[in-house]
Amino acid sequence: MPKLKEKKATKRNIYPEDTIVIKKYPNRRLYNTSTSAYIVLKDLIGLVKEDVEFVVEDAKTGEDITRSIMNQIIFEQESQHKDFLLPLEFQKQLISMYGDAYGHLVPDYLTQSIGLFVSERAQIAKAYNDVINRNTDAMMEYGKKLAEQNTKIFMNSWDMMSGSIPKASSDKKKEKLVSKKHDEANELDDIQQKIDALQSRLQSLK
Repeated sequence: MPKLKEKKATKRNIYPEDTIVIKKYPNRRLYNTSTSAYIVLKDLIGLVKEDVEFVVEDAKTGEDITRSIMNQIIFEQESQHKDFLLPLEFQKQLISMYGDAYGHLVPDYLTQSIGLFVSERAQIAKAYNDVINRNTDAMMEYGKKLAEQNTKIFMNSWDMMSGSIPKASSDKKKEKLVSKKHDEANELDDIQQKIDALQSRLQSLK
C-alpha cells in the first residue's frame, strides 16, 4: 500500500498582527515583507523612531535575529558619530555585569531607566512648546499694543502741536505709556528666561 504523502507543516505567525517581518538574506540585504521592498539599516532606524513593531528573521532559517541587527546599528552609530550615547565607563560596567550573579537584573533596570528618561523628555518638550506658543502669542499681542500706543503718541503729539491739549495732561499720558511699556518688557523678559532655562535642560538631556 503506497504511503500517503505527508503535508509540510506551515509555520504559524507567532508575532502580533501589526508586527512587520523583515527578512535578511545571505547577501546581507533586508526585505520588508509588508511593503515588498528591499530596505537598508537606515530604514530600520526610521521604524524604531516611529515606534513601529518589527522583527528581523534570517530568510534561510527563520531565526529571529532582531537583537543582532540592533547591536549592529548601535555599533555603527557609536562608531560614526562623535555625539555617542554610550560613555566608555558605562560600557566597561556593562561588560563587567556579564556572568555576574545580579546580571539578570540589568535588562529590566535599563529598560525602566530609559523609559523614565523618555517620559521626562516628552514632558519637558511639551512644556517647552507651551512656553514657545505662549511667548509667540505674547509677542504678537505686544506688537499690537505697541502699534496702538505709537498711534496714540503720534495723535497726542499732533494735538500738542495744534494746542488742543494742555501740556500737563500730555506729560501724564506719556508717563503712563512709559510705565506700561516697562511692565510689558519685564513680562517678556520673564518669559524669555523660562525659555532659556528649558533649552538648557533639554540640552543637558541630549
